[in-house]
Amino acid sequence: MHQVPPALRGARVIDPDQVCDATAVLADATGIDRTAGLLDALGDTKRLSIVLALRHAGDLCVSDLALSVGMSDSAVSHALRLLRAHGMVSAHRQGRLVRYRVTGELTQRLLDVVSEVVVGEVSLHAHASGNDEPD
Repeated sequence: MHQVPPALRGARVIDPDQVCDATAVLADATGIDRTAGLLDALGDTKRLSIVLALRHAGDLCVSDLALSVGMSDSAVSHALRLLRAHGMVSAHRQGRLVRYRVTGELTQRLLDVVSEVVVGEVSLHAHASGNDEPD
């Protein structure tokens, strides 16, 4: 049975199998909305820079992130609030500091793809063992 929505069953369809396939992959509207939100959040260069820095350098506090990405502390805090709202980063306390880290499987996978293009092979001081994953 083809997945053409009932309201469109009388519509002209050229290839019902392809329409069925296209409709099937779009069935999870909630997942599509969530993913669009993630992509939208990554669409800003500063927010993308923040998550790339966290992904490769490990957990960082706001002031270190601000220095790394060339933003003010308040601008980084604002960006982190948005990234947290999308489930892309989380905060954890380490003594008096609050450190941020990348979270979420989809976020990690997206950053892996982006990193292949924009980061490449970079020698990192904090991860001399070659493992760029935080513990």
